[in-house]
Amino acid sequence: MTAKIRVKLVSKNPIEVFQVSTLPQLYPQVEFVLDAEAREYDWLVVYDDLPRRGDERLPLRVEEVACGRARTALLTYEPSSIKYFGRDYTDQFGMVLTSQDAAALPHTNRRDMPPVGRWFYGGVDEMRAHPSVPDKPDLLSVFGSKKQQKHSLHLRRFEFLNTLMHELGDIISVYGSGYQRVEHKAEGMDSFKYHIAVENHIGAHHWTEKLSDAFLGYCLPFYAGCPNAAAYFPEDAFIPIDIRDTASACATIRAAIADNAFEKRLPAIIEARRRVIEDYNLGNMIAKHVIDQEERLDEVTLGAAQIYSRHALMRSSLWVFLRYALGKIRSRSFNKRYWKDYTGQR
Repeated sequence: MTAKIRVKLVSKNPIEVFQVSTLPQLYPQVEFVLDAEAREYDWLVVYDDLPRRGDERLPLRVEEVACGRARTALLTYEPSSIKYFGRDYTDQFGMVLTSQDAAALPHTNRRDMPPVGRWFYGGVDEMRAHPSVPDKPDLLSVFGSKKQQKHSLHLRRFEFLNTLMHELGDIISVYGSGYQRVEHKAEGMDSFKYHIAVENHIGAHHWTEKLSDAFLGYCLPFYAGCPNAAAYFPEDAFIPIDIRDTASACATIRAAIADNAFEKRLPAIIEARRRVIEDYNLGNMIAKHVIDQEERLDEVTLGAAQIYSRHALMRSSLWVFLRYALGKIRSRSFNKRYWKDYTGQR
């Protein structure tokens, strides 16, 4: 094996290169290769799915793995309520890095990992524009969506936002699709002290850019989401709210603002921002698990392997397709019932 561990990182969606290059890298022994056609690598990490080739509408790539199955990993982004992978796909990999729960994504070598790697706050330029806390003359912002799917928290989040707009209309500014449009979320965060962040899914280890973007903007988030977020960030860096109890959430928000919670919690917010940039960037999170797994493996590359994209795999066998289709139907049905019970919707 080379002096450095060369990790080939691929995805069907564009990878934010600064996440594995410009941001602070804590593991200099790991080098990332972003060329989808590269053949010289020690590890293969697939972010959700393999990339398309040419003008393919759907990724149909089959990767002839150059490092053996034991040194391959799948990194998931969406929660189980949004995306179902199926065991035929996930079992191709030697390791799975995921925030999906074990019942939804079983694997013999799964590691809990938040879906990091995507910032909607902006890129490096937006992040570097404020090395210290900017002037914040505005109070409270939120980014909303018109999505109302019932198999996730989208519907409840939509209803919650509508109530907030009515109850907090005197202090809240609403951005996002169907509301005030901005190029980057920084435009709806940098001048605000407080931000409301609501995940599409609530589960352990599943915090997304909805929380981390608020920290990048030096905001104090009122947060509905990951129940163990305090395992990743200082407890004072965010204020939990429950979208099932809108009256209580509104009372919490008004009380915190009246108490100048932003000013009192600013050191924790600054530390949370540092962790987003330095500790929880995509490169460091992947490298940490790769190095840990490398220490458990023999020096010799273990066996040849192929990795099929999700659609290539389903086209390879009728039985694979049927297992996937049935599993997705079951998953979608389960999630509709679960979130209906969770939110108390009729």
